[in-house]
Amino acid sequence: MTLSWWNRLGWLLEGLTDRILLWDHRTLISISSSKVLRRLDGLLLLASYLGDGYLWGLFGVWLIFLGGREERTNVLVGLAVAVVQLSLVKLLKLVFARERPPVLVPVRRVFILDSHAFPSGHATLAFGMATLTLRFYPQWIGLVSLVYALATIIAISRVYLREHYPLDVIGGVILGTASAWFLGPVFKTAIVWR
Repeated sequence: MTLSWWNRLGWLLEGLTDRILLWDHRTLISISSSKVLRRLDGLLLLASYLGDGYLWGLFGVWLIFLGGREERTNVLVGLAVAVVQLSLVKLLKLVFARERPPVLVPVRRVFILDSHAFPSGHATLAFGMATLTLRFYPQWIGLVSLVYALATIIAISRVYLREHYPLDVIGGVILGTASAWFLGPVFKTAIVWR
């Protein structure tokens, strides 16, 4: 009787996994072949490129030069959080070893740091920085909204360009948001700009 229950549970979980992966594949195809997104092709390619860290670096430089001691501390906190996040991404990519989606023509992958997809490092970093912006500057609603919009565009671009499956990006969003939410205050108390 117990074995039968375990078998049913196994079949149920296998069926659920198959459905989730089917949704993941179908959503990848839907997003990457979207006629609406095709009109934004250049913007999405640029967003993916800037999501490598250039955008967040420019944001940090802006805060350093236009802000005070608090902003400089926040930049150091953001850098510390980013180092932890990217280390976690590398570790999880080694653990899960999920292959990236198949490449379509035209090939846009000029330079790839690794062949593994889960979780998306771009989504992790983008939503991590958006979460830190929300934590440190909740009164700046316009800035917070802008940073979340940019993070969303970067995340969508990764699926549109077939660099990641949607679940890779969702995993990155969760990892980036959670790690920044918890690590931001920890590093904020540990780092003091002199």
